[in-house]
Amino acid sequence: MFPDSRSLTLSDLSLLIQILSFLLFLYAVYIKRKSMAKHGKIAGVAFYLALPSIFYMLYSRARGLTLPYYNSLMGLHMLIGILTIFTGILFVTNRWKWKVKKYMDLEIILWTGTFFLGITIYMVLFGLISP
Repeated sequence: MFPDSRSLTLSDLSLLIQILSFLLFLYAVYIKRKSMAKHGKIAGVAFYLALPSIFYMLYSRARGLTLPYYNSLMGLHMLIGILTIFTGILFVTNRWKWKVKKYMDLEIILWTGTFFLGITIYMVLFGLISP
């Protein structure tokens, strides 16, 4: 994971948290066929697990983190991420009129898009992808 043998950073920890959260989210999608109660609990844990990482990203952005060649990519990640957080809040707080399959399918697409854009941004930041 770290080709230049650098030490672990908060960005690495944030990535690991996001990966774990995304895997839990995928498991929640899978488990819904067996138990809706477990699905809701696991999805909630995945959402709350992601929050510290999201706060770290907001902090980094407030401190001036930019990607000169990839600002549009970061902007897209932020936009989709905000939509993902908003819909996640609606589901976790049990706003029932929003808890229908079409909105949950949208959440899956948003979370997956945000996740893979975030991985791409991480790879750009640490030189695994060059401009």
